[in-house]
This record gives sequence, structure tokens and C-alpha cells, in this order.
Amino acid sequence: MGSINLRYKRVLVTGGNGYLGSCLVKALGDLCSEVFILDQKTHGNPNEFQVDISKLDEVKKVVGEIRPQFVFHLAALLNRDRDFTIHEKIVAVNYTGTMNLLLALKDIEECENFIFTSTSDVYGGNQSPFTEDMILQPVSPYSMSKSFAETAIQTFANIYKFDYTILRLFNFFGPNMPQNFFIPQLIHAMKHDSHFKMTEGEQARDFLYVDDIVQALILAATNVKAKNQIFNVCSGKSITLRDFVLECKDALESNCTIDFGALPYRESEIWNMVGDNSKIKEMLGFEVKFENKMVIPKL
Repeated sequence: MGSINLRYKRVLVTGGNGYLGSCLVKALGDLCSEVFILDQKTHGNPNEFQVDISKLDEVKKVVGEIRPQFVFHLAALLNRDRDFTIHEKIVAVNYTGTMNLLLALKDIEECENFIFTSTSDVYGGNQSPFTEDMILQPVSPYSMSKSFAETAIQTFANIYKFDYTILRLFNFFGPNMPQNFFIPQLIHAMKHDSHFKMTEGEQARDFLYVDDIVQALILAATNVKAKNQIFNVCSGKSITLRDFVLECKDALESNCTIDFGALPYRESEIWNMVGDNSKIKEMLGFEVKFENKMVIPKL
């Protein structure tokens, strides 16, 4: 009772060729799901569709062909700059793209759940630990677009009796992450004993290993209690970036030189981004299986 089997289910993953998306697609394959990928970058595989989600006609055509039973909406334009000159592009993908998916799914009666990956950035200047019932305080065009998308999903679901799950993901890391992220850049410098520039590192973050993020995504689809709920996906623990960097250096036995304070803090910096994960633990049985110290040497 309350458990959903994804075996042979038609599952659509937007952004399925991205870092997190590819990890999720592998996990769904292990569950014997029939997985379809919607992405701007494809590899020519028959289950992949090259689509710009900001264009409704393209989205409707593909969704109508697949008729997915589950949708994991991971596709997004990730840019945490506090620069509003880029807001139109971000909103076009993160908000309008989400609305286009919802509109395309409106008449797909087979769709059992729409799972959306939001971000901890939507909490902004709230006092930590962040809980799901807090009033959102976005600090950038990116987090603003994600909060817009959350509201769109809830409004759409209320009007059309549509099931959804919103997951607010906190910072995560894992092997083979793209080099445009902080932790891969750090690990690269550590492994090559090179120079690494950063802020003073006083800001605290809540880190999870990517496999725990994938665990939460799968739970959102396989547990009926997840429907029409919002969950933090986090460890519930915070560590300053300074301490995290020093922990990495120790774990990797690196001679890397860390230049603390070489870079300025961002405007509207979130100083203590730590979440309360009690809701997802109690309702879905989520548990943190990978600790930082255990996985850092494997990166």
C-alpha cells in the first residue's frame, strides 16, 4: 500500500543528458523503466528528443508522442548571478518551459505524477534551517524563476486536478561533475596541487552526494505520499565552505594552496543555507546514505 512500481512505466526526464539527469536515467534503467529523454543536447539515441522547452509546439509534439506516465522535470538554465539583464532568458527556460510542459501534459490522462526539481536558493534570507512552509525570498533571477515555476505547478494542479511533487534541492556533488561547478574546480586543484582562489568561505552550505539526490527523486515517484507535496532534499547539516575545503584537502592529502579571500562574496549572499529534512524522512523514508568524508576521496 502506498508504493508505486516504475517497472515498464513510460518515464520522461527533461534535462536527461545533464549531470543529474544522466544519473537519474541510469537509476531508472536499473528499475526497468521505459525512459525517454528530452534535452537540447542529444546523442542520436532513439529514446532522445532534441527540444527547446521554451517553445510550446515542440514540447506538445514530443509529449503527445511519448504520453509519459511520470515526468521528472530537471531541465533548467542554471545561473545564480544577481544580474537582471539575463532574466528574460532564464525565465523563458525555467518558468515558461515548465508551463509548456504542464500544458502539453494537460490532456495526458496516463500521467501519474509531475516531479519538479526546484532549488534551496528560493529560501533566500530566511532564517535557517529552512522549512518547506517558509515564505520564499528569491535572491536572483534564477531562484525567482524557480519560485515562479513552483507557483505555476501548484496553480495548474489545483485547476486541472494534476498530481505533482516539488523537490527543493540543496547543494550536491559527485564524480565527473562539469568543471563549471565549485566542487569539481576545487577537486581538480587539489589533485594537481595547484593554486585555488575563493572567498573567505564563511558561508555555510548543506551538501549531499548525488546518489542521495537520485534516491529522493525515485522516492518522489514511487511513494504515493509524495503527491502534491513539497520537500527539502538536504542533509540537515551545515558546514562552512572554508571547513569543507580544508576537509577536502585533508581527505585528498593535497598540497594545494588555498587563497581564502581572493574572491569577493556575491551580493545578497545566503550565509547559512541549511535545510530541515524531517518532512522527507518522515513521509518518504529518505535517509542520507553518503557522508562527505566517505565520498570525497572517490571524487
